[in-house]
Amino acid sequence: MQATSNKFKLRYGVIAIPLAFFGTILILGLFDQKAFHKILWGAFIWLMKNLGWTLSLGCLSFVLFSIFLMIHPIGKVRLGGKDAKPEFSRWNWWAMSLCAGMAMGIVFWPAPEALKHALAPARGMFIEPGSQQAMLWAMRTSFLHWTFTPYAIYVVCGVLIAYAHYNLKKPFAVSSALYPLLGERAFGKVATVVDGVTLFAITGGVAGSLGYGLLQLGSGMDFLFGITPSTIVWTIICVAIVLCYTTSSVTGLNKGIRWLSDKNAILFIALLIFAIIFGPTAFSANLTVQATGDYVNNFFSAMTFTDPFPDGDLWPQWWDMYWWADWLSFAPITGMFLARLCYGRTIREFISVNLILPALFALVWFGTFGGLTLHTHFIEGIDLKGLMDEKGYEVLMLRLFDFLPLADILRPLMLFTIFISFVTLADSMTSTVSLLSISNQKSGEHGSMEAPISMKLFWGILMGATSLVFMFIGGLDGIKVVKTIAGVPILLLEIAMLTGFVLLLLRAGKKESATGLQ
Repeated sequence: MQATSNKFKLRYGVIAIPLAFFGTILILGLFDQKAFHKILWGAFIWLMKNLGWTLSLGCLSFVLFSIFLMIHPIGKVRLGGKDAKPEFSRWNWWAMSLCAGMAMGIVFWPAPEALKHALAPARGMFIEPGSQQAMLWAMRTSFLHWTFTPYAIYVVCGVLIAYAHYNLKKPFAVSSALYPLLGERAFGKVATVVDGVTLFAITGGVAGSLGYGLLQLGSGMDFLFGITPSTIVWTIICVAIVLCYTTSSVTGLNKGIRWLSDKNAILFIALLIFAIIFGPTAFSANLTVQATGDYVNNFFSAMTFTDPFPDGDLWPQWWDMYWWADWLSFAPITGMFLARLCYGRTIREFISVNLILPALFALVWFGTFGGLTLHTHFIEGIDLKGLMDEKGYEVLMLRLFDFLPLADILRPLMLFTIFISFVTLADSMTSTVSLLSISNQKSGEHGSMEAPISMKLFWGILMGATSLVFMFIGGLDGIKVVKTIAGVPILLLEIAMLTGFVLLLLRAGKKESATGLQ
């Protein structure tokens, strides 16, 4: 521990930005919650109305750029150089990528999104609520929110950070991906601001996700064991989660994080196979296939849906654009984590494992559980809407297992999956945030880069405490908005990264073939 502490220096300027911001908003929330919510929601609505279209166009560009990297000769370039050897198996690589990207989301949102969108489609789509067209549109919209676009947001950050670190031999930091655009100006004060904003965004993002997890686990305890959610119950759950993910993070990437991701991915696959076999298989499969075709055929129109007319209901702002901003708030840190795993792999392999495979898994997962939800409510006639209105979104996924065999076994298993899903998300984020908080890593090094244990404990406890405090002051919605607001500057950052890399390719093309970039 002494040696580790001496090896690194804290980046106080970077750490100060999220601490100052969250300290301020927590104090405001404690003293005047109404004013606090009014300011945050006012900022959110203004951003969505006036700048939401930039989120849609930006995220569309990330999907297109990912495709470009797959088909361009640059895709053959090996991250770390032509002699670099991979550290992880493809299974471990994919499992850690899946769980770091959206492990918490895919156990929370399949049922609520399918049901909510089918019952209340966007007014600008002119679809009758509850109709067959509405069900198809709901599934298509779930695929839009949870498959290729969010993973493309992560991948663009990840591959550009990895290339800057491993191939251009720059420090392991988000700001290094700006080197092709800004040169040496990407470091110093620019790096402090960029990495500080990144820390702010991910601290809010993880704390907000933990808030969702606490709600879902609290509702699950009530649903399964009759334990009413309360301040004490939420605190106990939060402490248990924080202990698990900080312990896992402390053990390092090669032990705790890899082991947890492996088991989490196995749980996902087991639950998915069971639901496919014993659920309404034909209905879900047919719905998934048709919704996939609809998703592909209408991808560009769905990505650019803004509903600007006076009689609109701001649906794309509250859903599509909110999700783009949410994913963006996670993008730099998730990208850094993905970059830690990819040494020795080609850019094309990076995109295959971190975008295509997780997106296809998410498509099948949302199709299966979304199809089960819609079949249960609309075809079997069981009122899931009433349950959702009474108990909230968080109880729906657990309720679904009542309509499958072995429900008494599957419900606790699903509750455990929810728990471990957040732990696998948070431990990877804690480990990566800690690396961003320190300096003096060797440029271009790979594999088992680890921050001091004290740094991991600091960030792990801070993110858990932030989420808990916001729940106690009724500000979970506030932190949701904070991480959404943080996504807007991250959009500009990611576009700057992309622009710099394209310029690098153009400059290289004048000298030699793109595959000569090492």
